[in-house]
Amino acid sequence: MFPELSFDEIPPLPGATPEGLSGWVAHIRDQEMPAFGSTVDGIRAIMGDDSASAGRLAAVILKDPAMTTKVLRLANSAYFNSARQGVGTISRAIVVLGFDVVADLAVGIALVDGLLKGGVRKRVEAELAHCFFAATLARGVAKMRGDGRAEEVFIAALLTRVGEMAFWCFGGAKADLLAEQLPPDVTPEYETSTQTAVLGFRLRQLSVQLAREWRLGNLLHAVLEPAARPGALETSIALGHQVAGAVIGGWDSTSTKTALAALARHVDRPEKEVRDTVAALANEAARLATEYGASAAARGIPASSEFVETAAEALPTVSPAERQLAILRELTALIMSGGRFSDAVYLASEGILQGVGFARVVVALLTPNRQQLVGKYGLGAGGEAVRKAFVLTLGQGGKDPVDTLVSTAQPLRLTASRGHLAGIVGTGPAAMAPIMGNGRVIGLVYAERDPGGAAIDDEAFFAFVHFVQQMSMALVTASRAGGATAP
Repeated sequence: MFPELSFDEIPPLPGATPEGLSGWVAHIRDQEMPAFGSTVDGIRAIMGDDSASAGRLAAVILKDPAMTTKVLRLANSAYFNSARQGVGTISRAIVVLGFDVVADLAVGIALVDGLLKGGVRKRVEAELAHCFFAATLARGVAKMRGDGRAEEVFIAALLTRVGEMAFWCFGGAKADLLAEQLPPDVTPEYETSTQTAVLGFRLRQLSVQLAREWRLGNLLHAVLEPAARPGALETSIALGHQVAGAVIGGWDSTSTKTALAALARHVDRPEKEVRDTVAALANEAARLATEYGASAAARGIPASSEFVETAAEALPTVSPAERQLAILRELTALIMSGGRFSDAVYLASEGILQGVGFARVVVALLTPNRQQLVGKYGLGAGGEAVRKAFVLTLGQGGKDPVDTLVSTAQPLRLTASRGHLAGIVGTGPAAMAPIMGNGRVIGLVYAERDPGGAAIDDEAFFAFVHFVQQMSMALVTASRAGGATAP
């Protein structure tokens, strides 16, 4: 009667089984994988902004220490870093691999992490194994054809079965019921008809809707809803999945031979060469899945007995001191070019996190009336949550470390007493240093380690202060260049 009071979708009650396609989309999006959606939203917003800097992308990644570690590990792998340039920071990874490649790596890592947190079932492992194999094949095929956009092909192929992976991970009793009615080696037609009978929709439809909800890219949409004449990239992805699915039945099975023949025609290469390449890529896919954190899935990728694997030469491990030096070089170049203050904040914060060994960093600035200190940037594990709570009124009386820093402009290591910061920040070892502009304090940087972490010795403290001083220098030069104005 009143259309304006109706709902497009009604989320299920907690504990209730979702009903229908829209119910499952809402359940996965809002209850099971909200962190993934938030990460993708942040990354896609940056990728869609032509003026976005590498620092903004680095900031999103640096909020998640586990993602940071995995991005750096992948950035140093032979698979993504064929030039074998050592990468010790996220900022450097963006320079070496490219903006879009690092963004896609982050999306893929967020997906795998989100699925693994839901509890690994056998079917989830099988889906991940299939998708990593298919994605590695599709990327290899795109490179063989010289089509370009190979990394975009990889992430689209990895996400093609996102609905299937999410359902088997979070489907609960409904997933168990469907699994009982899907014995191994059923035909695709039987599989989809059973899905429709049990769920009322096909899992492929769930992938389509989740891809729309999460805005996972135009290429993925083109793969999930193909045109009458799909393009070369979509065909490479489809063939990657076809070969990955066929090989499960054995490298010498009829379906594998048929799929490899189709792949050979697509790349215009001899079948023997294509088979050897696919065998090599199967082993590469297993390595890659492990780097993403899906080691159980890696064991499910079928290796060819004809392929003798050679271990990839590992790049030298970058020490914290080397990270500090590399970031300081990048900061110096940024400052000399009059780069944006925000980029300097992200870069210096990465140095504090990855080089000095702090868990989280908050950059807070004074309001124009200089009576309040408000968190502006938060990085590291839980840094964003601390930033949101970091709102302090100065001069409230008592011996407070923040008031002391603002009045003296001197950095300090915090004792167990946190003053007005108590309840906002953690209880681990911490330090603060002022950001200076026009000869006065205009903000501060707060950095802390987790409770039980190592005490902040002189070397770590002075390194922290040095990075904050670089922020102050960047503010001055950016202001002169018109890139920022001092608060």
